[in-house]
Parts: sequence; structure tokens; C-alpha cells
Amino acid sequence: MNEIAYVGEHLLPGSLGRTLIYFSLLTGLLGLFFYIKLAKNSLNRTARLWGRVFYSLQTAGIIGIGLILFYLIFNHFFEYAYVFKHSSRLMPDKFIISSFWAGQEGSFLLWAMFIGSFGIGAMLTARRLEGGVMLVVLVAQLILVTMLLGVHWAGFSIGSDPFILLRNVGENMENSFFRNPAYLQLIMDGNGLNPLLENPLMVIHPPMLFMGYASAIFPYAYAMASLMEGDKRYWLKPTLPWLLLAIGLLGIGLIMGGAWAYQSLTFGGFWAWDPVENASLVPWLVMVAALHYMLLSYKRDKYYYGTYIFVALSFIMVIYASYLTRSGVLGETSVHAFGDDGRSFQLISFLLLFTVFPVILLIKRRKVIKANDLPDFFSREFLMLYGAIVLLLAAFQVISTTSLPVFNKLLGTKMAAPTDVVNYYNTWQMPFALLVGILLGIAQYVAYGRNDFRAFLHNIIYPVAISLVVAVIGFFIDRDMQIMHAVFLFSIVFVILSSLAYHLRFTAGRTNTSAGITHLGFGLFLLGVLLTFANVETLSREGPSGENTMLIENEPKAVGDYFVNYSGQRIERDEVFHQIDFLEKADDGEFYKKFTLEPTIKYNSMMGNVHNPDTRNMLRGDVYMFITFAEEPGKTMDDGFSQSGTADFSLGDTLEVSGAIVSLDSLYITAYDSVLNNLTISASLSWIKGSDSIKTGILTYTLENNFVEGSFVELNDGQARLKFENISQKPGTIEVGLYEKQTSYIVVRILYFPYIILLWIGSIIMFIGITLGVFKRSRKARIAAE
Repeated sequence: MNEIAYVGEHLLPGSLGRTLIYFSLLTGLLGLFFYIKLAKNSLNRTARLWGRVFYSLQTAGIIGIGLILFYLIFNHFFEYAYVFKHSSRLMPDKFIISSFWAGQEGSFLLWAMFIGSFGIGAMLTARRLEGGVMLVVLVAQLILVTMLLGVHWAGFSIGSDPFILLRNVGENMENSFFRNPAYLQLIMDGNGLNPLLENPLMVIHPPMLFMGYASAIFPYAYAMASLMEGDKRYWLKPTLPWLLLAIGLLGIGLIMGGAWAYQSLTFGGFWAWDPVENASLVPWLVMVAALHYMLLSYKRDKYYYGTYIFVALSFIMVIYASYLTRSGVLGETSVHAFGDDGRSFQLISFLLLFTVFPVILLIKRRKVIKANDLPDFFSREFLMLYGAIVLLLAAFQVISTTSLPVFNKLLGTKMAAPTDVVNYYNTWQMPFALLVGILLGIAQYVAYGRNDFRAFLHNIIYPVAISLVVAVIGFFIDRDMQIMHAVFLFSIVFVILSSLAYHLRFTAGRTNTSAGITHLGFGLFLLGVLLTFANVETLSREGPSGENTMLIENEPKAVGDYFVNYSGQRIERDEVFHQIDFLEKADDGEFYKKFTLEPTIKYNSMMGNVHNPDTRNMLRGDVYMFITFAEEPGKTMDDGFSQSGTADFSLGDTLEVSGAIVSLDSLYITAYDSVLNNLTISASLSWIKGSDSIKTGILTYTLENNFVEGSFVELNDGQARLKFENISQKPGTIEVGLYEKQTSYIVVRILYFPYIILLWIGSIIMFIGITLGVFKRSRKARIAAE
């Protein structure tokens, strides 16, 4: 069979990209070989040199793959399946980059790119642990690169090729469309992104998550290297900056995801406990627990078993999160999860390998790492240790519920997820948060080792008393506050006051700036969560059960403390912006505009319409609004007529329209050419209403150069219209559209989130503290190494 000579395809970039995938595999294997030798003998300079060379070459290859894929996306080369599936010419340029990680191949590639880039830093600073650290990193990189192979053999698949041509995708190979050498000229555009992802935060949120995932491997790698070497203490100082970096990056990614959900989703909140959100939260909780265990080992030279287990579990949870979101197992429970494309086996292998490896090493080094007795109850060690365990229990509760689809798949059961997900998780997680707050607050007044109980009481009495007073006042002021919320408020205020005291050297003259700032930010974050989401007010509520309100154009309506006026709409490409003015009524009866919100509806016939909220951010709280109903633009004319229905209309038939009886009297062709590229069909109508005289009109249907246009006639003094929509398949029959003049209106939901600014301020302060901690620990590690 003769091969088809396709026109316009750009094959060179794809061939180069596939070559780099195999190049990255080969250099990774060679680097692994030399780093295994270096792990056995840390003084082997030849192994160190060649290990670094091949690791650098692999990283360059992986980055090269990413640059080629982005080049294809940016230039809209739709002959490539990945580009066709995830990009579109209609997308604004600022969102094109999001197409890179919109699919499985791009997201795994992004993860590998970040690991490779961070790995250069680890390679140059790990010193005597370099062999073990880079050995672990290279194994992970090799697994991630195999996700891009796209090799199929004997019914078994390894990864999928990001550079596969659209015509070579399995379901397309027998399609006659792709037998046309010029098929590419017939593809006008790609599918594009899910409209939900066209948001500035989604340009930053996924990369931050993947940076957090990428940096999480390095504490794991240092832990494994120290176990291989048999030195339980040397690895702690260089690992602390990596662990703090992972916590910071993944935490920022989580907060940005919450901010995106707040701006773009209509569940009315910051955190919906979606399974994919949960899968990213759990590694972060375990990392925070690991950090406190590691600080205990660093300060007290104890509790190494816990430190190794928590650090290993942090990255194991990252891999498990990837399995949950990318294996298809959550496909029916989360809108964010990927479908199953055959990578489940690879992800499970990845998970098992990185779980079994630390178990073997811990068993092997059990004589070196001795178990310690439990610390004294009244000591910072006790509080930090049990605080870490509380965080682990919180993570376990989240991941166990999120993993119900996995349990059902393994056990053949049909356990159902909670119906009220938000209330279920909030109820479970509040006691954990409360305990963490109290333990955190007390720990800042307690030193390592033995403590003077009387001095402790003297220091803690005022923060406890103030916190108790605030909680009691809050409970009586807010009549809807539950007792558990009051106790939670007490713990939050206690955290904030103790963090301020610690930072200001009110606790025995000791201070740790980064820890004090981080804990203060954490307290403010929790305060924002409690005050905001326990007091959300639905301003648009009408009656005991209705949460929406209808706004008629140019008719102000009282909503909460405002008068709200729907003043019209404007259209930008595929998005309709609805302008809603919030007014205040002065003493003279006049309305004055306070601010305007423009919630939008983004129309997408393939992926569904997206309702984007709009928010007015104020110090005391946010006014949050989204549209629950609006007429589609195509169904409404500029002068207020909306389509109320369609009907088949045959010769001799009558049709009742707004009280008028309409007859189709004749149907004829008035103009055409020899090849019927240009054609005009006319329909003669007559109608009568009540005792009025008979009126007549003509409907036309014009085809000109493949462009169709139907005319309309007005009935009942311009209150109704009939439009020639199409030609029916029935002889002597046309399809008409019925249009009636309607008042323009929308239905909206308006919420008020009080004091949510505390949540954002707390987040910023918390991550400032973590950033300071990264620099502080990095400086200490560098000084120690020198």
C-alpha cells in the first residue's frame, strides 16, 4: 500500500521530542549506574564526575522535551493529538501555557522538569550523601520519563507519547477523514482547555503544586541515603531546608487552589473537600508532622524511627496522591481527576517501590537506630511528638475517606461517600485542628527537657484568660455559635497570643523568628476560617428555602443592606458579562452606586457552560455573587425578543401565536442559481386576531455562499415574531421559531463572607515565616558543611 504524503504537518519537532525521551532514559540509566557506585564508596571521584555529567544531561533532555511540547502548543500544531486536545486558537495567550499541564503527559513532564532542576542543587550540596540522594532521585526520574514512552507490547502499555500524531491515535487510524492528504487544512481549531481552567490563578496553582511534589522527594532521598550510609544524624541539617521548601511550595499551591475555587467555582467557599484537593492536602499535613519530628531529632538526638517514618511517608503520600488523581479511580467522585489511560500499573509500581525501600533499610539498620522511651509529659518533646501524631491522624481521616473508591475496587464493596461532604469533613477535622492549636500554644511556653511548672503557669495564665474571655464573649454575641466553635475560638486566640508572646521574647527570653511568624499566620488563618465559614450569610435568600433572587433589568431590588440593579450585559468572545450595580438609597430617595459586580457565564458547547462568580473584597467581608440562570445570548435578540419555541409549519396548517391564528398559505422558490449555491425560499403567511382584519406577511430563507439567514415577521403590534429557521424534511413544511418580547432578567445568588481577609492575611504571614525558615536552615546547613 502506498503511503499518504500528508500536507502541512510539522514532523521534525515531534521526532526530536521522542528522541529526547529515549535520550533521557539512557542518560538516566547511566547516571544511576555511576551513582550506585558512588553510594557504595563516597570517595569514588570518577563515579561522582560521571554521575553528575549524566544526571545533567538527563535534566537537559527532560527540559528539552518540555520546550518542544510548549513550542508545538504555542504554534497550534493541531496535527499532534496533545495539542489538538488541550489548546485552541481562541484561547488568550496568557492561558496557552496552562495547556502544557492540562493532560497526563504534560503534568508528568512538568513534575520531572522540576525534580531535574531542583536536583542540580541537591547534587552540588549533598556532599558525602550525594550518591544515595541522587540514586533515589534518578530512580524517580526514570519512572516519570517512562510515563512519556507510549510503548505498547503484547497488550501492555508503558506511558503515552506526548508527540503522537492525531492521525495515529488508535480510534482515528481507521477514520477516512485522515486518509485525506490535506486533512490538516480542514482542522480549524483544537478542543481547548476546560473553561474552568482559563483563570490567572490556574497559570500558577498547578506549577506550585508540582514544585511542592518535586521538592518532596529530596527529604525522602536524604533519609534513604543516611540509612544506606548508616549515619542517623548527619542528614538532618541539610534536609531541613528541603522539607521546609516542600511545605512552603505545596502549601502555596493549596492556598492558590483555594483562591481559584473561591473565584471560579460556585459552591460558595474556599475549600470543598474535593477528593483531588484532599489528595494534595494529605502530603502537606504529613510533611508538617515530619518537620516537627525532624526538629526533635535534630535538637534532642532522639526519636529517629519516627523521623524516618514520617519523612518517608511524606513522599509516599505524594505518590499515592498521584495515583488517586491520575489512575481514574476518582473519575466518578471528582471533576478534577484524570481518567484511566493505562498508567495505573506504573503508578502502583512507583508506590510499592518507594514504600518497600525504606522498610527494608529500616529493618537493616534497626541496630543503629534504637527506639527511645516516651518523653516526659510536661516537655516540649511530648507536645511536638503528639502534635505530629494528631496531624497524622487528621491526614489519615482525610485519606481514608477519600480512598473509598480504592477500597471498593479492591474489596468489591459499594461503600458510598458522604452525601454532605463539607459538613462531614468539617465535623471530623475540627477536633484535630482544636488539639493542634492547644498543643501549639502550650508548646511555645515549654522548653525541651524538664520545666518549672510554676513558671509555666505564670507565663501562660494571661493568654489563657484572654482567650477564654474572647471565646465566652464570642459565644454570647453570636447566638448561632455552637459550643465546639467557641472552644475552637479559644484555641485559635490562644495560638495567636502565644505566638506573639514567643516572637516578642515573652517566654523565657527565647525566640525563633521564623517559627513565631509561621505559627502566628497559622492562627490567623484558622481564625479566618472559623469567623468566615461559620457566619456565611445568604443575602439573596427569599423565604425559608429559597437562596436565589430574580433581578429584572433596570428595576432596583432590596438585597441585604443594598439595593441591587441589573443594568445589562456585554459579550466578549464566548463569555457574557452581566452588570449588577449595588446601590445605596439616600435620604432624598435617590440611588447612589457603591460598586458593580460582573459575574459571567462562559459558554462552551463541548465541555459545558461555566458560571464564574465575581467578588467585592472589603475589609469587613466579601460580597460574592454568581448567576444561576440567564438566557443564552443566541436565544435573545438585541431588542428584547427571546425564543419561546419552534414548530413545524406545513402548507394549509394554522398556528396559534400569542392569540393570533397564523396560516401558511404558500411556499415557493423566488431565486436560485444552477448549482443551488444561492437560493431563496419564500413563505406567504396570513393571520388574524379576534375581530381584527386579516394581515399578511412574507418569511424568507436565504442561502448564499453557504451562509444561511432567515427573516421574521412581527405579529400583534410587535409583541411577537415568527422566524423562518430551517427547511423541514417533510414536503411542503418549514421550521419556524416563535419569539416573544420578554423582560430581560437573570437569577443570582449573593453571599456575604465576613472577615475572610483574615484567611488571606494568615496565609501570607504563614508562608513568610516558612520562607524565612528555609533561608535560615539553608544558611546553617552551608555553614556546617564548610
